[in-house]
Amino acid sequence: MAQVSAEIVKIRRPKILIQAALICAKGYRRETMLPGLLGASSARVVDILRQREEGLEGARQARLSTYSPQAHVEVLSALMAECRKAA
Repeated sequence: MAQVSAEIVKIRRPKILIQAALICAKGYRRETMLPGLLGASSARVVDILRQREEGLEGARQARLSTYSPQAHVEVLSALMAECRKAA
């Protein structure tokens, strides 16, 4: 799990996105937020969240009209909270 924590530290995103995710991560409740993000709980939570975040980051960088900053903050905050929990 130390590898997961090290990988989350390497994520480089806009400061405002990280700040919003950190604020959201403080109130993170796995039992209510995770099913909404993943559709169900999973043993591979961090991997799934990382993949979803990378997809959102690609959409953000490509300036796609389907990009949702709200979804990006939710996924990024869940990823941060899950990595903290795993550490």
